Amino acid sequence: MKKIYLYLIGFVALFAVAFIIYQSNLDSPAVSEDLTEEHLVVESVESVESVESSSESEEAPTNSTSVSEVSEGSVESESESQLVWQGPSTTYADSDGDIIRLSQNLGKPTIVNIWASWCPPCRDEMPYFETSYQEHGSDINFVMLNALESRPTETKQAALEFADEMNLSMPIYFDNNASNQIEFAANMLPLTALLDADGEVIEVVRGQVSPAKLKQLIAKVS
Repeated sequence: MKKIYLYLIGFVALFAVAFIIYQSNLDSPAVSEDLTEEHLVVESVESVESVESSSESEEAPTNSTSVSEVSEGSVESESESQLVWQGPSTTYADSDGDIIRLSQNLGKPTIVNIWASWCPPCRDEMPYFETSYQEHGSDINFVMLNALESRPTETKQAALEFADEMNLSMPIYFDNNASNQIEFAANMLPLTALLDADGEVIEVVRGQVSPAKLKQLIAKVS
């Protein structure tokens, strides 16, 4: 009888041990799954933060300046605080075809205006320059440079006809080979550059100049 009891106790004990082992095996994957899920969540958060950091780094503004397209009629001005450079030693031609060096204007302030007859803002501002030329032409060089061949229709004849149409008394000059357009970075028309008597560029205005702005430019060198 004792043997039977011993067998039963042994069987129950064996069963209990087997059950505990079985239960332990069931619990272990669950923990593993929880840990894995938690690990994945942490990795996911770190990955998102890494991407956001990279994105912010790529989108951060730089100090480099790029050339932007500007519509006709709008104005961009680069003042003396932005410009510290000697005017270019370019050449241009008068209506007789004689070549003139821009550096020949040293000794008096110079206003360089690059324009074209097909350009509406250029046409609009031309009377302001004519008035200023009549008032200050003896003290300031007005170099009204036609952007020759800026379009196929922009010829010397077209420019001179425009000057007659506007009753201009100031001389008209021609930017041969677009050398001045290149040196002054005239990516839009009109462009007005103010140079002092030493030929240093004081200010560049890209776009139409108003009467008030033109007076302001003249006041800087008067």
